Amino acid sequence: MRSHPKIALYMETIVSHTTGSVGNFTSTLAPAGGEGNEIKIVHGVTVLATGGREDQPVEYQYGRHSDVLTHLDMDAALTKADPRIEKAERVVFIQCVGSRNADRPYCSKVCCTHSLKSALAVKKINPKARVFVLYRDIRSYGFREELYKEARAAGVIFIRYDLEHPPEVSIDNQKRLSLSVTDHVLRMPVTLHPDLLVLAAAVRPNDNKPLFELFKVPVNSDGFLVEAHAKLRPVDFASEGIFLAGLAHYPKPLEESISQAKAAASRAMTILAKDGILAGGVVASINADSCAGCLTCVRECPYGIPVVSTYSAVIDPSQCHGCGVCAAECPAKAIIPCSILRTNSLSPRSRHFLPRKPAAGRMNSVSRNRGRLKPFGLSSNPALKQAESKMKIKYRELKNLKI
Repeated sequence: MRSHPKIALYMETIVSHTTGSVGNFTSTLAPAGGEGNEIKIVHGVTVLATGGREDQPVEYQYGRHSDVLTHLDMDAALTKADPRIEKAERVVFIQCVGSRNADRPYCSKVCCTHSLKSALAVKKINPKARVFVLYRDIRSYGFREELYKEARAAGVIFIRYDLEHPPEVSIDNQKRLSLSVTDHVLRMPVTLHPDLLVLAAAVRPNDNKPLFELFKVPVNSDGFLVEAHAKLRPVDFASEGIFLAGLAHYPKPLEESISQAKAAASRAMTILAKDGILAGGVVASINADSCAGCLTCVRECPYGIPVVSTYSAVIDPSQCHGCGVCAAECPAKAIIPCSILRTNSLSPRSRHFLPRKPAAGRMNSVSRNRGRLKPFGLSSNPALKQAESKMKIKYRELKNLKI
């Protein structure tokens, strides 16, 4: 990736600011340590793929005994041919550690398959080892079901437990691990002394709340990104030109992350491959002669679109969301909600969208010759219902304004 001629990789940087709309975003990168120069990047689309991480368990003696491992710890031990694996007589895997509970009700999805693969790897290295998997539900879906059958054939023992009676792990006087679990078939406790205890810890999203707030993208109660529509727009956000992929969306195996990354790239190319893009709908238009430059619209706009230039406010119609807050609050009545159809042109060289003068006849809602305003439809954004009510009351005043 570092040597690819069309990939610019910025390490140890954070996104400190972003603005713009689909086809014409501008983001500012700042050094993570605070020292160094900022870098501004103009880009047509944004793909958020901030990833996830393995949770650090606080239960089952993790961190207090060296033989209690997570899946990533076990992977490292298998890669380095840790002698503990070859010498182990009993290896126990505990599923759903830190997930599918009151704090994290979601399933981490990759844990069951990971445990099955690790159990088979232990059996291959040490066929005499007794391997146990303590589970609530084995979710080895699709072709992964073959892994479950192979593990059963290899002698891996599966013991089911429920959330009300989870396994209990302690350290005895000889510094050995002692595990007790109630078998749901025998209806009696089973005590094990594992040489290695592997925890299937939950998958959590990386902590990127400031970044998500910067791009104004939604997250659920668990911190994962929320797509615009699970079926119709699975890699899109409600904001045009911003897409998602990977573990930042929800826990998923590698092949699903790759498929989603390809889908996000395909959706991005539907924008970048165009020479221009149409932006239409109800937007705010400013009469510069009536504008007093009081900054009311700048302060009130929830999206930060209006700016003041040469003693008059300016609103880019390609960025305006049409909420109408600025028109309702403008004391000079200089802002008119109107329907507009503009074309943003895409530079073949930079592949960035730049504004282009609208074609004749496109501004069909405001007639400059007759100075009449066509009735408009109000936004359905629930957060702006109060502002829309003000707009409806003031519509008669706006209708008589000449521009």
